[in-house]
Amino acid sequence: MSYRTILVHLDDSARCAARIDLAADIAAHQGGHLIGFAPTGWVEMPAGIGHAVGGTNYVQLSFEHLLQRAQRVSASFTGRLAAQHAGLSYESRVHEGDPVGGIIRMARVSDLVVVGQTEDEAAASVPPDFPQRVVLGAGVPVLVVPYAGRFDTVGRRVLVAWDGSREAARALGASLPLLARASHVHAAVFDRKGRPEGVHGWQLEYLRQWFARHGVDASVARETTEIGIGEAVLSRAADVSADLLVMGAYGHSRVAEFVLGGVTRTILSGMTVPVLMAH
Repeated sequence: MSYRTILVHLDDSARCAARIDLAADIAAHQGGHLIGFAPTGWVEMPAGIGHAVGGTNYVQLSFEHLLQRAQRVSASFTGRLAAQHAGLSYESRVHEGDPVGGIIRMARVSDLVVVGQTEDEAAASVPPDFPQRVVLGAGVPVLVVPYAGRFDTVGRRVLVAWDGSREAARALGASLPLLARASHVHAAVFDRKGRPEGVHGWQLEYLRQWFARHGVDASVARETTEIGIGEAVLSRAADVSADLLVMGAYGHSRVAEFVLGGVTRTILSGMTVPVLMAH
């Protein structure tokens, strides 16, 4: 198993270059094809709204400005890859419609999606909850890259947050192409003190065997915490010097709103290393 098609979100933020380099490195190691996705951020206005905000000319000028920005972002992507990642297979797409729906449709014919963590001042081409909506809607694993820090290596020292859920199982299986290259993998079940999670001891033994059968050198442990599970996961990632966190993502959609589980929300807001999530 490998990631043959990798999709990376492009924007004009200062962190986009780091996201591109990370995605390109993964594509190179996987022998994969990298697709840059540059949305304009344009959303069609309901009939009559265009006249209310300044007329047809105003709307057309706004669209052209957004389109030109996306085209510059796309050109920057291809230029960077040509200069710094010679030999890599890649392409770039400028998307003129809804950025969330567009990247989700592309994700479903990809193996891995790379997006950035929401910054305090989110990129204007996507909504502030863009990473969450992609994670919950993509149907494939999503690698979320923090908005701060350097990540020269990703997937050498991996923390797997395991709770026996369907989402955790999907994330674990989807991470195999990265786990296969890891020098150390630590899988942990986090229990709140006095409130053990629903993971039986026998399942941990089978989890060890699962890693071994895939040729992954992994330790598996149960850990008790007095703080929130999300905070405990982030703390443990720092303790083991992890450069990648693997976990399931929990949440659901309701009336055009995506609602995250508490642990997932904590991780996405406080992450300091890249996080591979699956829903």
